[in-house]
Amino acid sequence: FTSIQGENMPFTAMMNLVLAIVFLSVAAGETSDLQNKIQEAFQKIAEEKSAKYNCSISIALRAADLQVSAAHGITNFETGRQAQVSDRYAWGSITKLLTGASILRLVASGAFGLDDAVAPLVDPMLAKMAKANPKMTFASMADLWGEANVSTTTVIELLSMHSRVPDFDTAVPSFNGRSAIDSLRDTLYKRGRTGLSPADLLSLPWVAHSWNAECKRFMPLVKPFCYSSTNFILLGLILAFHGGADSPETFDQRSLLPESLRDRFHFPMHGTPEDVDAVHGYDRTSYNMGGKGELADHDNSETGGVFSGWTASNLVADPSSVAELTWQLFGPPKAIAPEKYVDMMPPKGLDVLGVAAYGLATCNFNFHTGHVGKYGVAYGHSGATYGYQSITVYFPAMKFALSVATNIETDFQQQPAEALCFAYNEAAGLILGKTPRCVYKVVKQYYTSGCLCKPFGVAEPFDPLADASFIV
Repeated sequence: FTSIQGENMPFTAMMNLVLAIVFLSVAAGETSDLQNKIQEAFQKIAEEKSAKYNCSISIALRAADLQVSAAHGITNFETGRQAQVSDRYAWGSITKLLTGASILRLVASGAFGLDDAVAPLVDPMLAKMAKANPKMTFASMADLWGEANVSTTTVIELLSMHSRVPDFDTAVPSFNGRSAIDSLRDTLYKRGRTGLSPADLLSLPWVAHSWNAECKRFMPLVKPFCYSSTNFILLGLILAFHGGADSPETFDQRSLLPESLRDRFHFPMHGTPEDVDAVHGYDRTSYNMGGKGELADHDNSETGGVFSGWTASNLVADPSSVAELTWQLFGPPKAIAPEKYVDMMPPKGLDVLGVAAYGLATCNFNFHTGHVGKYGVAYGHSGATYGYQSITVYFPAMKFALSVATNIETDFQQQPAEALCFAYNEAAGLILGKTPRCVYKVVKQYYTSGCLCKPFGVAEPFDPLADASFIV
């Protein structure tokens, strides 16, 4: 046996090389087999759930040595176009993960602190915007909400949804059967292809010169928080200023991404989903429908309001790219912010005061897994914008990210939650060598889920599902 250099290779070294090649070949074969099994499971889930909800569903997983995707359903009900794994979706509030992590990267660099007052960090960009736009009636946060209110509002309060800054988004479903009014939706639908800029959103009558009361509990066991997408527009203004931009319009949000991902994402400020080649998205909510059980059927592919949420809800990509971003953020690469700061993002579990639903730009998705214990730990963000709902989650015990996109919007966001429940358990079960058994009960909530599964590792016979009770 002769080496590349022409010298005889010792027999032991030769055998070690042969064994290494065999080992790598076997490992590659096992990975390929596992990947194929997960893909088959995902495809079945996409087919079943897209049929159940009459929409397109696209699922993607990213792990160190696994990349899996599947899609099914109709993306355009006029033409009957079928879903492809490469389809782009509007991901709404999943944008907040990138915005929040980018703020933490600036904190890590020493640019400012989490407990610093936010107004001095936001006001320089507001002043630039006001100088360029004489129609703006404010040039500082104090102009919008009063010095007494904003002087004590901090960076971490915006990131954790504990500020009292009012939300520009008025899409809050009715939990008691009454008619839910969504003023912003009504405004944006009337505007057609023209959305609202950050300055426009901050000028809305329910935002400017309004200030929220103290945060309240959303559910009995959930710690108080005040969800407000306006927080993330303000954080975006900080990022734009530190990025050297003169306005939101001149700030390239793709600069926040690792260079290898920049071509895979779009962050529109203007235009419609059609303009960025995203699938059609359909509003099937009860908002503004009179509370008589009627649902909308509104194709938002030409609605500019879908992207009215700069740095809060304007991300467009295919599911594999979003899964990659989630894995790059929370997984081993830690490519968006330093590990110390990424570890601050997930909500910090349960204590005597209740469960934390929101951390720093990150949602608690433990209830979406169907499990307790280490396999029940999950975090990421949901995304809901006009005609689209999605979810992206990192599972630390399994060390993989999972993203689900759908092209419909419903009151309680159940279709991405249900697809996630089954996709997570199928993938985890195949990796662990366990057979998952899950049921899903549709619930009128979107901070929790009706996912319940047999614990991994519990021997048969075990059937908690037959008489399962869901406490949500």
